[in-house]
Amino acid sequence: MTGPLWVVTDQLPDPPRNGITLPLYHYCRRLQPQRALQLVLLEDADAPPDPAALARNEAAFGPLLRVPLRRRGPAARALAELRRREMFQHGWRRAGPAVLPAPERCDSLLVSPMSAVAKWQASGLAETVPARVRVAAVNDCTSAEYFFRGLQQHGVGRAKAALDRWRSRGIAAIEAQLLAPYDHVLMQTEADRALLARLVGPRLAERVSVVSNGVVDDYFALQPTGRPKVVFVAELSGEYAGTARWLATEVWPQVLRQHAEAELVVVGRHAAPALRALLAGVPRLRHLDYVDDLGVLYADAAVALSPVFKGFGLINKTLEAMAAGLPVVGGAAAFNGIPGFRAGVHGVVCSGLHGGEFAVALRTLLGDAPRRAALGAAARQLVHGGFRWDSAVRRVGQLLDQPAT
Repeated sequence: MTGPLWVVTDQLPDPPRNGITLPLYHYCRRLQPQRALQLVLLEDADAPPDPAALARNEAAFGPLLRVPLRRRGPAARALAELRRREMFQHGWRRAGPAVLPAPERCDSLLVSPMSAVAKWQASGLAETVPARVRVAAVNDCTSAEYFFRGLQQHGVGRAKAALDRWRSRGIAAIEAQLLAPYDHVLMQTEADRALLARLVGPRLAERVSVVSNGVVDDYFALQPTGRPKVVFVAELSGEYAGTARWLATEVWPQVLRQHAEAELVVVGRHAAPALRALLAGVPRLRHLDYVDDLGVLYADAAVALSPVFKGFGLINKTLEAMAAGLPVVGGAAAFNGIPGFRAGVHGVVCSGLHGGEFAVALRTLLGDAPRRAALGAAARQLVHGGFRWDSAVRRVGQLLDQPAT
């Protein structure tokens, strides 16, 4: 048994419902038998977590330490970014006392995601809690998100895309400052490490370890029914809101002209009222806020959609669908970080947010069961060996025991 591990985050790990909580949940659950675990929640004082969710996480991981923070106004946050002190989307300050155990009880520290790294620094506690090893699990490169943002958001104008690209320079400087105190920085793909070296700096990239996410073992045993159902999973409050609107209005009507019996299932939380109304009015389209077990949905589908073009990050929905034996139709970036991937063999790649190209791919696959089966089998075989949680957590555990040299 090694020393105590503090896991600092701004999202409760359980349930593992997105790209942040998914790795965090598996890190906590699988490291807990090996070392004492202390979960620290950096929470919004104006929107405290649901008591039932708190109870669920405390039952799984033990009593939480809760640190209340409050966000500053938009003008102050904009000025801080211009001065390269904080990113606009951060800008948090302590909003009340946090009762922490004696500092010597913290042996190693894991902070995730990048927003939690910023909040931990803003809380004033980062300097008061010494740790032998500090690890920041940030998943991908924040400055790269801004650099490529215009490519992902459907309908974004050139001026907005240019502004985001200009902002990426300041974001890179802030990113470097926030990650400077950490012995190790965890990212999920080699592409992210390369982008960090290019946009933020090669010295920080030297401390990056690539640790890919895993896939729950049960997915590899699923046998898709091949029903004419297409699945799209995404958080619908941000960049994917425009993607969902594009799918509903430009892609799906073209598919229905040839496959009137097909159904599109969109799974995603936090859709705005206007988007909910739009999705509700599209024939043969069903919107679900949340599904307890995506494996059940994948097993009852024929194709998974992953229209991602952002050029960075590991796309969990792509991995899970491939593991489930479903053919995936997406942009080239949907298959980021999957060694050996070949378009047309392990998935279908479309060149951009062009409704006609996606519609043709979906119509073709829905009408060709042998082709779907071949793609799904090849996809499953490709990800079977390289994306296991046991391997990922083993690597994280090793890094938590290795101070920077």
